[in-house]
Order: sequence, then structure tokens, then C-alpha cells
Amino acid sequence: MEKQVERETIYDGKVIRVYKDEVELDDGSRSVREIVQHNGGVCIALKHGNIYYMVKQYRYALERDMLEFPAGKIEKGEDPLEAILREVVEETGYKAENLREMGYVIPTCGYCTEKIYLYYAEAGEEVGQHLDKDERIDLYTYTFKEIKEMIANGTINDSKTIALAYRIEMEGLDA
Repeated sequence: MEKQVERETIYDGKVIRVYKDEVELDDGSRSVREIVQHNGGVCIALKHGNIYYMVKQYRYALERDMLEFPAGKIEKGEDPLEAILREVVEETGYKAENLREMGYVIPTCGYCTEKIYLYYAEAGEEVGQHLDKDERIDLYTYTFKEIKEMIANGTINDSKTIALAYRIEMEGLDA
């Protein structure tokens, strides 16, 4: 166990808060830990017949387009279930039916508090995309076999998408 001795807020932004903590280790020595606090996110595999909806968007931090299952951040005080029901409509334009929780992943356990909650659902009523004003998202459809091939060849390397695809396969939902 490590005990927090002191905390300094380095940055308090819209999506993250960054702390510099001084901690005491079990032997009494001290060290520094840098922590990124994040409200968390949600990700969904939305299936329609034998295809899944995927989104492609430019990720500024990586300076490239990424192909992913639809996802988004949890707003402060928002429940993950509320967040996924909002995000699936925003990004795909479809309501989710027969929603199934698939656990969560921790993408960066060394310095970040973020949890991404994973879901699986069938596409329901089409209501149209409602993207945030700063979002630029293209919607694509792929079979599960194509998604697995793109993971295998490195076209898809987004961790939440890979984790969710794995869980879908383990649960036998890819049939």
C-alpha cells in the first residue's frame, strides 16, 4: 500500500484533472505519483443483422484517424448506462435494444483513473445522429469476421474496441 502524503493539482480541465501526489511507501520512503483523473467512458458494439457499426474519427493526440466501436465520455455525475444510451444515438443515430453489459476495462492503470464500460446491443429505431459540435465522425459497418481481421492485421488498434470484440467472441455473441 502507498499512503498519500500531499496532493498538488497541476491541471483542472474539461475532461481531465491532473495531480502530483507525494506518497509514502511501505518501507517509509517517499515517492511521487502523477495521476490523471477521468470520469470514465462507455463503448458499445451495436449490431444490426450480421453487421456492426464502427466509427472513424480523427484523434488529435495520436494525429491520425482511428476506427473504433462507438464510444464517449461519461459526464460528471452521469451513470454509465445513461451515458451509453446517449452516446449510441449521438454517434450512430440508432437507439439501443436488448442492451447487455459486458464489464469494463481500465485502459491505462499506471497513471489514470479512467474506466471504460463496455456494452453490446442490437440497433433499434433510427433517430439520426446528434454529434457534438466539435465531433467529426464517419459511420461504417463491418461483419464481426472483418473486425477480427482488422484487429489481427493492425488496422484496428484501439484497446476498448479490441477488448469488447474479445468479450463478444468469448460470450458467443458474434454468431
